[in-house]
Amino acid sequence: MDLSARASAAKAAGKSGVRMAALESMTDAFACERFLSEVWRTGPDHPPIPADVVKAMADAGSYVTGAFDGDRLLGACIGLWGPPGRAGMHSHIAGVHPDARGRDVGFALKLDQRAYVLENGGTEISWTFDPLVARNAHFNLGKLGGTAEEYLTDYYGPLSDGLNHDDESDRLMLRWDLLGERARAACDEGSPPDRFERSPGVLLDIEDDRPVPRPCGDRTVLIAVPPDIELLRTRKPAVAREWRLAVRDTLGALLADGAQVVGFDRAACGYVLTRGEGR
Repeated sequence: MDLSARASAAKAAGKSGVRMAALESMTDAFACERFLSEVWRTGPDHPPIPADVVKAMADAGSYVTGAFDGDRLLGACIGLWGPPGRAGMHSHIAGVHPDARGRDVGFALKLDQRAYVLENGGTEISWTFDPLVARNAHFNLGKLGGTAEEYLTDYYGPLSDGLNHDDESDRLMLRWDLLGERARAACDEGSPPDRFERSPGVLLDIEDDRPVPRPCGDRTVLIAVPPDIELLRTRKPAVAREWRLAVRDTLGALLADGAQVVGFDRAACGYVLTRGEGR
């Protein structure tokens, strides 16, 4: 058991002012269903995960946990154990209520999940995230110390919620090595790993909200994304669609060609990648 991971999780929960609790009862499951519907704006008739499935996953030994401020559910995370013989978990869904933004509730939840997996013999957690959502990219790569290695085109097909609208569900697959150097630095030492001493060459830029490809022969390159894709989807859906295709054609192609994501530059609002020696 990794005691430092549990200590880090407890410290993060205390700083966020929340307590973590397993969602085990049917009452908990219905509360989780309502919470997820509110965060993903699906309406009560189409929850991202219905209560009976939440309860079944909890009964099967999955990670089904909520972050509470008093009796109020402010965050929830559900992860499923991987195939036999693989010491890892796939985190299917995690969300924080908009009212709790800025309190690091999501960070506390993920650190609790990390400690749980390590305590039960696992060493890795994977999950998918939308490469266009800048705050999630910063959180996953910079704040948690994860790595993204695979671009998945329209991975889930159409998603009927209020966040994705009619956009295709492209995703990055994140790998979180729970005891790796990046994770330890970010989670246990409070030192986010993504620090860029020099500016990379810009391969995809932003100009008047739109994506603009730039010629660039540098080995280390930046792929910009919009600061707020959710707002852009609401106000300028055609421009949001341009971003989906531009990021797919640049970030997706680079990863398929063997490039590595080395982090997310929050100031420049973009992914930093290193291309192969042949470039």
